[in-house]
Amino acid sequence: MALLRKLAEWRLLALLICLGIIGYVFYSIVIVPISIELDSIRAETVAVNQKITSLPKKIQDLGRLRDDYDKAVSSLDIINSRVTHETALPYFTTELEKTSKEAGMKLSSVSIGTLIPGSSYSRVPMTITCRGFYGQIRRFVQGLSKLERAFNISDFHLRTTGFLDSVGINEEQILDVTLSLIVYVVPKGGEN
Repeated sequence: MALLRKLAEWRLLALLICLGIIGYVFYSIVIVPISIELDSIRAETVAVNQKITSLPKKIQDLGRLRDDYDKAVSSLDIINSRVTHETALPYFTTELEKTSKEAGMKLSSVSIGTLIPGSSYSRVPMTITCRGFYGQIRRFVQGLSKLERAFNISDFHLRTTGFLDSVGINEEQILDVTLSLIVYVVPKGGEN
């Protein structure tokens, strides 16, 4: 009987050793790779959560960029609508004469220079001379800003020529004005 007991103990010991080996193999083949995989999944989940939390800011930035783009396109459309076609320069000259009459003065001369080609728009220099009182000249320059044309005042000269021949203490000085403009135009055959 003692032999059977010893044999049972050895079987039990062998069974425990086998279970230990099977447990170690199971741990190293199944549990360790699963825990490594779970750690990488956890790291990916953290990265995805960070991206998700930054998403509203990125959406807001994209919305702001879209709005800025829309404003820029709108501004370019406004500029394009104000650029004169080269063939319409005589109409611009007519608008200048009308503006001077509304200001109460008359243009002495309008000279149109030679077209200067550009990458998007060409430029045409113009020189305007006129005579009037300070208030008339001020109204004329204010009227120019209301023409809704694309131009730049490049030079502005005032010269006194004397006083109005009237009696009184409120005599106004007569001024000669030379105004140089650069008018932006779409060349013949071009589009704006």
